[in-house]
Amino acid sequence: MRTARAKGLTERRVVVRHGLRSALTPVVTQFGVDVGALIGSTVVTEKVFGLQGVGQLVTRSIATGDTPVVIGVTLTVTLFVIVANLLVDLAYSLLDPRVRPG
Repeated sequence: MRTARAKGLTERRVVVRHGLRSALTPVVTQFGVDVGALIGSTVVTEKVFGLQGVGQLVTRSIATGDTPVVIGVTLTVTLFVIVANLLVDLAYSLLDPRVRPG
């Protein structure tokens, strides 16, 4: 950042181009981890607040042995986690020019 300032770049450009891009990498990583945690905690959230949703459907299906519903919800949640991780990987290539999508 010191070199960029010495070249005469504006402070805003220095911060956005050199500081923010480096600082966003851990934030993007944590976002990818949090998506899985948020989806996984729906059962607890729905139980605490008395909501009806996917978490309650899964727990009822497990209790009754409704395997196709459990498999369907598991595949859907897995798809969401995979898409979130793909978006994180693509964001890495935008944030850090040393990372190449491959």
